[in-house]
Amino acid sequence: MTNTMTPPVTTSVHRLLGYAAGGSLIAGAAAFFAGLATSPVQNGDSKIAYLESLARDPFQTQLSALFLHYGNLLMGVGLLAVPLLVRGRRGSVVTLVGALFAALGLIQNSGALLSDWFHMEIGRGAPPEMGAAISDRVLAHPAVTLAFNPGPLIAIALLVTFAGLARAGVLGWWTLPAIVAGYAGLLMLPYDVPILPALGTVPMLAVLGAAGARVISRARLT
Repeated sequence: MTNTMTPPVTTSVHRLLGYAAGGSLIAGAAAFFAGLATSPVQNGDSKIAYLESLARDPFQTQLSALFLHYGNLLMGVGLLAVPLLVRGRRGSVVTLVGALFAALGLIQNSGALLSDWFHMEIGRGAPPEMGAAISDRVLAHPAVTLAFNPGPLIAIALLVTFAGLARAGVLGWWTLPAIVAGYAGLLMLPYDVPILPALGTVPMLAVLGAAGARVISRARLT
């Protein structure tokens, strides 16, 4: 006997997964913006200034870290669905490879936010010079960088991902300069006014939000 219920159930599951993935990209981009906007004010570029900023207001430090943690995590999970937007061979491999590496990097970044709690307590409980020295020794281990600090590799992976989507005709080539502009804003704008780097990342976050909206749109048509 043919199971006539299988196709509708399968379609519903695919649709729900599409909604979840697209929503994760949009919510993750919003959470990342909120995490940057609520970052503690850092008066200077030194490690001591960084520790003092985290120790100054534990509630704000934890709020920002939570937003950034879930922002990275949700964007990383949502990117895993982006390759499914490609129909046909053009751009499919490039999109898949880029999305996998970008997702891995963002999920690694989400784990790195645990260091904010450690640095907050070091700043509160240790002399400034000692706290800075401890932090530098911990972060100097190569395995820490390998596990939790992918750095510019995330931006490169995002460029590869959206170059594949543009080649496939899913999203336009405008996404590439937007990613570059957003990553530059994240790195170069001063953190003594946290809203500035938050606003600086908007072009890159808008690209991820657009991808999330496209995933949801595709799921709706399933």
